[in-house]
Amino acid sequence: MAGPPGRRRPAGLGGPALPLLGLLVFLGPIVPSVSAEEAGGNRVHVTTNRLDLLFSLDGASPVTWRACHPSCAQADAATGTSVRFTGNDDPPQARLVLHGPGPAVDLQGLRFTADLSEDTRTRIVTFRSDLPVDGVRLVKSFAVSRAGYEVVMTARLLGPNAAAFMAGRRLDLELDAGRGLFPAPAAGFAAILERMSRVVVGEGGVRVVPDDRREPIALRAGDWTGFRSRFWAMLLRSEGAGALGPRSATSIAVVPADEPGRLSWRYTLYSGPLEKEALTHADPALEQMLFSGLWSWLRPLSFALLFLLRGLTAVVGHPGLAIIALALSVKILLLPLTAMADRLQTQVNAVQARLQPGIDAINAAHKGEERARRTLALYREAGVHPLYTLKSLLGFLIQLPVFIAVFDMLAEDFDLYRVSFLWIQDLSRPDELLRLPGCVPFFGCHLNLVPFLMSGVSLATLLRFRSPVLTPPLVRKQRRNLMVMTLLFFLLFYTFPAGMVLYWTSTNLFQLVSQELKRMRPDRRQVAS
Repeated sequence: MAGPPGRRRPAGLGGPALPLLGLLVFLGPIVPSVSAEEAGGNRVHVTTNRLDLLFSLDGASPVTWRACHPSCAQADAATGTSVRFTGNDDPPQARLVLHGPGPAVDLQGLRFTADLSEDTRTRIVTFRSDLPVDGVRLVKSFAVSRAGYEVVMTARLLGPNAAAFMAGRRLDLELDAGRGLFPAPAAGFAAILERMSRVVVGEGGVRVVPDDRREPIALRAGDWTGFRSRFWAMLLRSEGAGALGPRSATSIAVVPADEPGRLSWRYTLYSGPLEKEALTHADPALEQMLFSGLWSWLRPLSFALLFLLRGLTAVVGHPGLAIIALALSVKILLLPLTAMADRLQTQVNAVQARLQPGIDAINAAHKGEERARRTLALYREAGVHPLYTLKSLLGFLIQLPVFIAVFDMLAEDFDLYRVSFLWIQDLSRPDELLRLPGCVPFFGCHLNLVPFLMSGVSLATLLRFRSPVLTPPLVRKQRRNLMVMTLLFFLLFYTFPAGMVLYWTSTNLFQLVSQELKRMRPDRRQVAS
């Protein structure tokens, strides 16, 4: 039922990889951080359980920066995932740039030596180089977390002339969004989800920096800034206050506050998934990045639904099956609200059926203002408010926050990333059953099957719809309205991630089953009598 294995083992499933992972974790402290071959030449290679960094001795900056989930060993074995924040054709990350009077000094052009060390929590590489200025030496170090996705970078200027050299100068840190952080192109409305943004995360929440913003943005001590895509983030935090200088849509510079005599700088970088455990390990404040597009009062509902989905995954064994179980669970939890919505809809249908003959007669005999006047008079005679049909929307509006929270949760759930289910290769992407001979504007280049299944279930539901109070013309009118809604949902969901469409398809299927069970109840009573 779970389909072919995906490129990543779903959460909640065991297997041969778990004992191997345990062995790797056990051996971690005694494995050298860098082998002799890797440390030689022009490169220094530092690896941990979740990070893989390759430094160049020219500039002492990472030229390859890879993050893995849940581990690099599993990513290499195709049971996990990874992303390259810096790779081929990308500029080195975390570049130090000097600004100020006097001769220009290109820190990236310096040749460094490297020393390697480690402790129980981090693996550390320290670089040293003399500046082309007498009595000034630059020391850079990167402490790479063994268990998380954090890297602590420090820079110090040493020597008898260091203070005089820095007088009137400042040291900025530049960060770029590597090609690996850019999401895959998406067609249709799915393009809303697949974006890369510059963000600032702090006490005030998550702020998205517009792509065309070039003016500096003040940063308080403890603020994080950087880049995020749908599932990954590359962020940094300075030890003190400063400013964010948006250099371009894909590049930023962190400018420290003016502190005369400053000769040391410290930054913490997070390069990893937008996943709760990983984010809070780096800083509890980073949890704000999850479901940040929702209103503050709605985020707890998304977290509760995510917790429910995790529990269902542990029970049924696969995220795809858990999504179907989630649709059923939410429907059961919403039964009181659904019953109220059905009751309000039945009342509206009864009033509509009672008034429709009079409305039809008025429409046939009158036009313009006279038609409106007589229609309002008919409402008054029947004791009905002209906006009575809005009652049927009340039940839907009460359930709307749940639907929004569910879909935002499914859109951002990292555990659906690159997980296969049945013919779906990736639950976080459209199912892409077949590639079309050519690309169709808005719809993309693939045939997505799940949206057709969703629409088919919706059509079956409306074709089987019956109402004991509506007249045949009103039933036909309501079916036309539902047909239009089905078409709109098809257009909306066609390019959406398969996990989201699977949830809505399951919801519609359970609605069809519920509708058929309700139709059977009168027959059972008649047989019993």
